[in-house]
Amino acid sequence: MWALFMRTIEDIGLKAMEHSSILVPVLLAFLRDGDSRVAGKSIVCGTNFFCRVLEEITMQFRWHGKVERWLEELWTWMVRFKDAVFAIALEPGLVGTKLLALKFLETHVLLFTSDSNDFENFTKEGSKQTFNISWLSGGHPFLDPVSLTSEANRMLGTLMDLLQSACNLPGSVIITVVNCLNSLCRE
Repeated sequence: MWALFMRTIEDIGLKAMEHSSILVPVLLAFLRDGDSRVAGKSIVCGTNFFCRVLEEITMQFRWHGKVERWLEELWTWMVRFKDAVFAIALEPGLVGTKLLALKFLETHVLLFTSDSNDFENFTKEGSKQTFNISWLSGGHPFLDPVSLTSEANRMLGTLMDLLQSACNLPGSVIITVVNCLNSLCRE
């Protein structure tokens, strides 16, 4: 039942994004659920929201020269979500939840590290193309590419630190960290 509930939250949130700031606190609450499946699904849904909100903020500013207030508020909630997931990745806790939190860190690093693509490669609204940090190169009212890239680099450093402390981690966490770093090296 909770899986259906979480899927409904995700569907509603992605289709009616302007009302998602009501739903993100629910995801934040579910992050601390004792059932790792509930917390894990919250991370998965929140990751999808995070990526979509980031794209929407960027596109809205590029196309309209401003970002609507509801989207700024939603981004504030997404930053809280990111901070909570980052804490889960580093705190002792349920391994299943920690694995998904580490995958979120990987996604975050991929989003905010430069690559050769630029905004012009994003041709039409509603495309499924993943956000690219270079899209912010012309400036943005509240997304600072330098600080976002710096944070991504810190998260990469955190993944490296986890790998160095492998003898103190469960095997599945080590494997996930290695897979995250491998994925980041390929990009």
